Amino acid sequence: MRIKRVTAQNYRMLHNVGVELEDDVTLIVGKNNSGKTSFFEIIKMMASDESKISFEDFSQKSYDDFKKAYELYKKFVAETDDEIKDSLLIEIQGINPGINLILEIEYDKGTDSLVELSEFITDLDTARNDAGICVSYECINTINLYKAFENRGDKDQTLLNFLKENIGTFYRMNCYALDVISGFRRAIEGPFKYKIQKVVSFEDIKALRILDDKKGDRNNTLALGFAKYYRERDKTTEDVEKLELTLKNVGKDLKEKYKMILQSILDDLKRFGADSPVVIPDIIIDSVFDSEAVIKNNIRYLYKQEEIDLPESYNGLGYSNLIYMILEVASFIERQKNAKEEKISEFLVIMIEEPEAHMHPQMQQVFIKQISDLMRSAKQSGITTQLIITSHSSHIISEAGIDLKKGFNRIRYFTKGDKQVVAKDFNTLEIGNDKQTFRFLKQYLTLHKSDLFFADKVIMVEGVTERLLMPQMLAKIAPTLQNEYVTILEVGGAYTHKFKEILEFIDIKTLLITDLDSTDGKTEEARAVDLSDKTQVSSNETLVQWLPKKSIIVEILACNDVEKCHGELIRVAFQINEPQGTYYPRSFEEAFIERNKKLLLSKKDINIGGKTEEKWIKNEFSLLKRRSKEDCETLSSYDLAPRGSKAKTNFAFDIMSFDEEAYGKWGVPQYIKEGLEWLAGSCVVNFKVDVE
Repeated sequence: MRIKRVTAQNYRMLHNVGVELEDDVTLIVGKNNSGKTSFFEIIKMMASDESKISFEDFSQKSYDDFKKAYELYKKFVAETDDEIKDSLLIEIQGINPGINLILEIEYDKGTDSLVELSEFITDLDTARNDAGICVSYECINTINLYKAFENRGDKDQTLLNFLKENIGTFYRMNCYALDVISGFRRAIEGPFKYKIQKVVSFEDIKALRILDDKKGDRNNTLALGFAKYYRERDKTTEDVEKLELTLKNVGKDLKEKYKMILQSILDDLKRFGADSPVVIPDIIIDSVFDSEAVIKNNIRYLYKQEEIDLPESYNGLGYSNLIYMILEVASFIERQKNAKEEKISEFLVIMIEEPEAHMHPQMQQVFIKQISDLMRSAKQSGITTQLIITSHSSHIISEAGIDLKKGFNRIRYFTKGDKQVVAKDFNTLEIGNDKQTFRFLKQYLTLHKSDLFFADKVIMVEGVTERLLMPQMLAKIAPTLQNEYVTILEVGGAYTHKFKEILEFIDIKTLLITDLDSTDGKTEEARAVDLSDKTQVSSNETLVQWLPKKSIIVEILACNDVEKCHGELIRVAFQINEPQGTYYPRSFEEAFIERNKKLLLSKKDINIGGKTEEKWIKNEFSLLKRRSKEDCETLSSYDLAPRGSKAKTNFAFDIMSFDEEAYGKWGVPQYIKEGLEWLAGSCVVNFKVDVE
């Protein structure tokens, strides 16, 4: 038995978000404030906890529905025809918002007990093996709700403010057995949360765990964790029985010793007040050793060292966090496993929020492996466990979300739309049958970074030069982007197109900065761009296979802004001519030289040790220092540009260390300038096409 899908409706930014759950691990990722925590909270609040819902919990998208329902109510009041009134009443009830949590459960008829689930099964179709649970915070009388608003004392009070103050008077939490196909609902009577918990137990480990940098806050982390684990484990085993017997005997022995030590004061207390109306009751002494209390308060947990073992508080927060979470998960499983009188629930769902807190990458990987081992062990003991993790860690994604067997299918990507969250299910991502592409993506995202899942915008660059210089170019052209989380991925023109499906899928604004890479159409050797040669082609796979999906150089250069874009979220930028000339570069280095040739060939008076010297600016670049002024003036930028990765890297470092205060500011090549302006939103492409 397992949860197949969880749907949250009208809750905060989760206006209508459905998440398919994997059999084992489901990983929810996304930027900050994208609804990940809210998803956990609505599950716990509506299926387990007794927390109250307030009007602030309703999604902003639902506000318009409240207003529409009120307008229908006014028509309802004014209407005299009973049939129309009945129709309006149904429409009001249908449009009036409620907060809903829907759990779609799948079961195996051959192995699963349906005793607890049977109340939530609505169909008699023997071919089906599903059940639906709908918990709804809904209006108990919509007409009275809007009537009360009409009769409010303060006529200046708006509908939404009235609802904020009075929602609890007209709304109640109800539960239904739901047929997810037909939409049929049957009310569940009695304590429905108890009935849900008999089917599935939801346990959570929150992001705000009780850990702090203060040494004292970590003194009892292990003690609390081990005490909880002991409380949940099987108490009938031989080792536990021996422990309990030992503590019982110690208690008896201490009782006699306490009595001997304290007897004199006890006798004095008996005599006190003997001749007065105040009589102190007899006091007897007992010694009780509770095993859980001993584990929690009396045992000291130390980290072993060579000579002197260290107290728990002397180790870092990462270790405390790791051990705490593993003990929590182990306790959840032990509780399920060792329930003797009656089964707690048919299966277990554990929700862990941001497990990466305080943990370095290797420790995050250890955490995932340990949790996976615990889940496998639980399965062998007959405990079905599903794990949901929210994370901002690229390492958690690499370890838990991506593997060769399941691909990216464990990942659910939360992204913000218009006042609501959209959940992207990577089960629906189609990379095709290209296993090589998947292996590349997995390897890249594992070895480099998966933070494109958390970024506001993405810049994909051709090589190391562009990556090293991009922060400076952002500051020069689009400083507003420095206030956003922009991730820069160095991929290379031969591989950028392999990100096509993922970038389209997650709907993130992306700038592809790549090279023109002009070559001879016959020999495929690199050539300077020559517009008179109609046979020159690009060797850049991004341009050929993705955007603009052309190979002939003159056709690529003839592309307009619309042809450089894939929808409104992806744009390619390749070398174009600078405003001051008609020369077309083929690489970044060539474009930089062409854009800044006037600066590079100029002289500047520099104060060195109190003495003024005239210096050629070109000599600040190792690539150009060996070139004469005449060479720099007569040779093309193609001939001057560096060749090979080492020379290109040195060129990038020369640009980075260039003293702009002394020599003047260098300019960003035009193609990158246009691309960054588009990414920042200061340059908008008009996608409207006029049709005659």
